[in-house]
Amino acid sequence: MQPESTPDLVPVDLPPHPRVFVTEEGLQRCRSLTEETVWAQAALGRLLKAADAPCEWDVSESAPVRPEHGTKVLNHAFRQILAFHLTGRGLYLDSALVDFRCVATAYLRWPLVNDHTRAAPYGLAESRFTITLARVYDLIAPEGLAQADRELFQQALALTEETTDRCQHTTCGNHNTWNLVARLAAGLASGETGLVRDALHGWTFDGVPRYGLIHQLRHDILSDGLHWERTPGYHFYTLMALTDAAAMLANAGVDLWHAELPAQTGDDGRDLHRAYGPDGSKCLKAAFDAPFYATLGNGDFSLLHDSGLANLRGVWIWGPLYELAYQAYGDPKYAWLLARIEREYADWSGREYPQLPMSLQPPAGEWDFVLLKDAEHPTGHFSLDEDCSISLAGTHRQGCTLFPVTGVSILRNRPEDAAGTAVQMFWGPHSAGHQSPAALCVDLYGHGRCLSASPQSAGYEDPLHKTWVRSTIAHNTVTVDGRPMIPYDVEVDSVWKTDGARGLESDGVLELFQVEGPFKACRASNEAVYPGIRLDRTLVLTDRIILDLFRVIGTGPHQYDYAMHIGGRPSTATEYASAAPFRGIGYDHLKNVRTIRAPAGIADLTWETAGSPLRAVLQADEGSEFLLADDPATEKAQAFGALEPLPRSSALVVRSRGDQAMFLSMWSTEAHNLEMIVEDGRADGDVVVRTQIGSQVERWHLPCAAGEVTSEQLPTP
Repeated sequence: MQPESTPDLVPVDLPPHPRVFVTEEGLQRCRSLTEETVWAQAALGRLLKAADAPCEWDVSESAPVRPEHGTKVLNHAFRQILAFHLTGRGLYLDSALVDFRCVATAYLRWPLVNDHTRAAPYGLAESRFTITLARVYDLIAPEGLAQADRELFQQALALTEETTDRCQHTTCGNHNTWNLVARLAAGLASGETGLVRDALHGWTFDGVPRYGLIHQLRHDILSDGLHWERTPGYHFYTLMALTDAAAMLANAGVDLWHAELPAQTGDDGRDLHRAYGPDGSKCLKAAFDAPFYATLGNGDFSLLHDSGLANLRGVWIWGPLYELAYQAYGDPKYAWLLARIEREYADWSGREYPQLPMSLQPPAGEWDFVLLKDAEHPTGHFSLDEDCSISLAGTHRQGCTLFPVTGVSILRNRPEDAAGTAVQMFWGPHSAGHQSPAALCVDLYGHGRCLSASPQSAGYEDPLHKTWVRSTIAHNTVTVDGRPMIPYDVEVDSVWKTDGARGLESDGVLELFQVEGPFKACRASNEAVYPGIRLDRTLVLTDRIILDLFRVIGTGPHQYDYAMHIGGRPSTATEYASAAPFRGIGYDHLKNVRTIRAPAGIADLTWETAGSPLRAVLQADEGSEFLLADDPATEKAQAFGALEPLPRSSALVVRSRGDQAMFLSMWSTEAHNLEMIVEDGRADGDVVVRTQIGSQVERWHLPCAAGEVTSEQLPTP
């Protein structure tokens, strides 16, 4: 599958043990740090406290370890053997041997579960078990093992091939990424370089080919630096595995950190997504860089799709990713982020170990500290004011960012000002199971926080996930005829549907990315998610307002619902009356529905957000209905990096009927009066609109055909 230009990253000769989790050089450095630095002393103290605690489960030959206890016993062995290497105390080695011997003996007897796991009920946990098994053996191996023990441990490692062969995810997803890292760890620990080659380049089992890490770096980290599943949370979850792989290979003398790999330009045969090229080389570093530019402002991410990562400061939950990246690349923006994380979490009540960096607060911090060369870094530097390219295709200029492969445009008016305004539009395809049907979805940012809301749930088993998160009306876009966009336009049992499973392509089209000049604008369209209907959205950002024009053009009468979900409550000054409850997929969750009095099809609304009021003037076609409703509460939803609970959100729905519809809205975080008048235009033609905020009056020309947005200043009336 791999072209000739792809470098061969398989090590020819492996160095002596240890070489999986850490090398002898790394252990020696850690020993020195524990003698010289407070943070390393605190980290060692935490490890030893855990190592000194008795194993949670009775470990003896008379009480065989059961699969449900195997990971806990194995983790105990990992603590013990690390404690031995850092202190030299033989009791820790003896204890590690007892634990590991019992786990290895039991592992050889455990049956396969559902033909693909042995030590865990699901594949991701199985991968983590295999990685830890390899780490423990690798650290025990140089300690003069008895021949019987060595043969037992090697048998257990060899048996992990059965589960890495049978992992049910074989191509592009994060499950396979972790499975490949497990295969890599087992190969490095056992010395079987064939397994290392498998992990890098893939292999075939029972006639089914499996993609390797090289494919994932060439294809699944997109050419604009973001992961193909298109959520920041899963970007970092996958990057966590790739970081493990890079660190392991570095221990074996292979530099995956800096490897330049050719972007994939064609299907390897079983690809889950259609993002190819352009020609050129890609590096793992882009996956660490891109998230800095995917933020709306102040580090906030959109919570669209299955992310759960509310702010870039929350990346610490995935461990020392950026510490290891800084050690590999020395990029000052990584140091900037690490300093910011420490500063903003300095007094956080959930910080259990005050002397340790945030990335060592998770449970794995008990051992991850061994990987760090230091926990103190320079102040660093990062600025959204500085233009740059992101990998092969991403663009950041004039404070605005375009991820053309992911399908995201972000406009920012004052990128270095936390109180500045920003707007993001997602127009990419629905090609991953972690996505929701939300083409042309928009997020608003101001007052130093995300003002709009995306639907959240308490997990994939939460009924809300299927009936709310996977509905279109729950998102800031247009729903047609009360049906979610493809692939959720038909009744389904799964929350993992993709357009590929239906043999469809849901890609949107970027029509405009205009960031030079006194204002910023972007435009995208989609004619796939509702076949026969064109969705077309134009956003304009100035220093004071966001202008949003949503055109919908159908081929016959339809119902169009433009929705915006705002993190706050509408002002009680809004005139409204009770309305009939909504009915339909997603709609059923909207409560306290009321109709807004909107003479001449224009509504003027204010929301009380956590920062300060958000104002909007909205206009729709004659006869349109303006409705407010309460979004469902999701108190257990994850919002990593948010220092405060997410506010309860409410919905605005503007309903229009006909063969086409035009929704125009003007948003501002200023207290000045707003006015907006459509002087000319309809959905299938050019639109001319006059806006006023305070004494500033402008006329905007938004063309229907391809072309830039233009404006002119007008005298105050």
